[in-house]
Amino acid sequence: MTFLELVKRLRQETGYASTGPTDVTSQSGLHQNAVDWVASVWTEIQNAEYWRWMRRPFTLNTSLGNDTYAYSQATDVDAASAISRFKAWRVNDRCNPPTCYLQSAGSNTKYRLTYIDWDAFQQIYRVSNNSTGAPSHITIDPSDNIVLGPTPSDVYVITGEFHRGAQVLAAGGDTPEMPSDYHMLIVYAAMEDLGFYDVAEEVLARSQKKAKRLRRQLKRTQLPKMKKAGPLA
Repeated sequence: MTFLELVKRLRQETGYASTGPTDVTSQSGLHQNAVDWVASVWTEIQNAEYWRWMRRPFTLNTSLGNDTYAYSQATDVDAASAISRFKAWRVNDRCNPPTCYLQSAGSNTKYRLTYIDWDAFQQIYRVSNNSTGAPSHITIDPSDNIVLGPTPSDVYVITGEFHRGAQVLAAGGDTPEMPSDYHMLIVYAAMEDLGFYDVAEEVLARSQKKAKRLRRQLKRTQLPKMKKAGPLA
């Protein structure tokens, strides 16, 4: 469903008005409230978890002597442009870690980078070790920059994944990026806002019941599966 269709479905489910709206701009009264509720709950849903649909591949070309890189210096592979919507790096994944290769040697020389936390990284590379070479470790600093160690001695290509920042619904034809099977979750969450606004207990009860069921389904398909721990010995 598009942004406008979601707002219309909210109106249909709650009956706050008999018709409309015809657009998501230049509205007033309850129609404007409905537009705002749909837009805001969509942002809330996106920010609630690290959803699978918000994962994107990235590449980053290093430069000689520079170990720290902002997200804007990396390329969103799917968009074929610099990352513009950023939430977090996904570099601490044992099953799918980031990789690295010397650009001049080609991608067939690719190897995995090992993630270590920022405090450990500082102890290894920032206290007494200022070496340069092929990066072997990757971390994230407090400003959400990628930091590599040792400092790259040449142009290396880093590949991995990041989580996109929230999509903002603005135009009537904008469509939420989540799987379409779960678009009604946006409507049900917005119904809760309307229910509190109107002190409508029936709307609140129905919205919370339906949203809970659909949110559970969404988490089952769009969050990482639980993994059993390995043997202790």
